Amino acid sequence: MQILLKRLSQNREKLSQLEKQVLDYILQNTDYITKLNLDELSKELYVSTATISRTCQQLGFRGFQDLKYTLSMETNKVQSPVSSTSYLLNTHIERMKEEMEKTLEFIDEEKIKLAANYLKQSTHVEIFGVGNSLPACVDASRKLMFAGKLCNARTDWDELRSAANSLTENDLAILVSFSGETLHMLEFAHILKKRNVKTIAITGSHSNRLQKEVNLSLQAYITSTYFGELDMTSRFPLSMVLDFIIIAYLNEMKIC
Repeated sequence: MQILLKRLSQNREKLSQLEKQVLDYILQNTDYITKLNLDELSKELYVSTATISRTCQQLGFRGFQDLKYTLSMETNKVQSPVSSTSYLLNTHIERMKEEMEKTLEFIDEEKIKLAANYLKQSTHVEIFGVGNSLPACVDASRKLMFAGKLCNARTDWDELRSAANSLTENDLAILVSFSGETLHMLEFAHILKKRNVKTIAITGSHSNRLQKEVNLSLQAYITSTYFGELDMTSRFPLSMVLDFIIIAYLNEMKIC
């Protein structure tokens, strides 16, 4: 629990004054928080439910329910310090099953077809992703390259910025980000928008700023998961959405 609370505290400086008050209350009342719903917490703090939800998203969660779930899991760990490997595996198998099932529920066939059409019409494709989202971008780029589509997924931030500044309205940019709030990704999206480049965002299921900067937005269901300070949050749902777009594109091009 202490590691989780430390991680939450590290995000304090990027919060507004009102959001800092919400965070401080969470840090001081972790057990009590898990027993409240969003409306009850709103009344306790005399702030809007939107402020609480926004604070949770800034802390890396989809919303208040996601934060509550994580706090509850940490509380259970404290109460049962020794967990069998079998129990842990089953817990995370269920988590991954839920992520896959809910991501499939989010899939909008018309949006997938539109994304495939964007691919088909583009001269060049650049896939933008940083940190833990990068491997999904590299994987998708390789698949498109082997399918005969000129595509890149660069690993260097400066190269990504340079690529964003060189793309034209005939190209396509796919931006992949779990949070949709990463500053570099928002910067790239802003550059691409100014250059009239067609853009697709693939993000987590919470509301985020990146979704508002692109032509087409798709979502994956992802749960924040940490082992101590190690981020074990799976980006596989992001890869699922990318794969669906590629499959639809291959079908459009009569490659499959």
